Amino acid sequence: MIDLRGRTAIVTGGASNIGRGITLRLAEQGARVVILDRDLEQAEKTAADADGEVSAVAADLLDPGSLRTAVDGLASPVDILVNNAGWVHTVGFLEKDPAEVELEIRLNLLGPMLLTQLVVPGMVERGWGRVVSIASEAGRAGQRGQVAYSGAKGGILGMTRSLSHEVGRHGVTVNAVSPAMTVPESDGDIGTGSMQQSRDRPPEVMAKIVKLYPVGRVGHPRDIAAAVAFLCSEEAGFITGQTLPVNGGFVTT
Repeated sequence: MIDLRGRTAIVTGGASNIGRGITLRLAEQGARVVILDRDLEQAEKTAADADGEVSAVAADLLDPGSLRTAVDGLASPVDILVNNAGWVHTVGFLEKDPAEVELEIRLNLLGPMLLTQLVVPGMVERGWGRVVSIASEAGRAGQRGQVAYSGAKGGILGMTRSLSHEVGRHGVTVNAVSPAMTVPESDGDIGTGSMQQSRDRPPEVMAKIVKLYPVGRVGHPRDIAAAVAFLCSEEAGFITGQTLPVNGGFVTT
């Protein structure tokens, strides 16, 4: 049983989808969870659904001042940081608006990096901490139509490896979880519902995608949340600088 009682965790983008799953799982394991999200209304709904202590704070990864205000306003020091929030628009790189390229890099790499820089010094000072960033198999293996996103997520993997060398001796571990396609369980095993990844694909296309997964389905938020909870635990104290693929066998290298 993973025991996170007494720990305070930040989950960015914790209002919905993967972030919601992580929020609910960490709260279930006893952590005090703070959702940082631009959608405060949805974040508060997720907090109300949690079996544990969860609060919601409005914050924007595109605004460093917003992040600092959110962190400075917390009642407890941050023990766990889950860099989950991100965004992707799948379109050919040569056709992509440069402003959108910049937006994806800022949301998926720069914002998480700046937030990490805000909270890790306190972890180092107290001698314990966990940083877990949600990467993507697009960042490890590449993905057609997701050049900027893949580049940003690849940067997250580099940040994870490099930062682990700087803070490991202070009791702080830094890891990443790398999902493939992930859809809410309410969308069914092949996902045909609310998530952008499945919403733009008809059922017959999703059925073909599922055949690419040796386990016979795409991922659910609970799959990612279980991996995150483990990496946040005492049991994972000897694991740092690593990327854990949670992909149903979609990528095996």
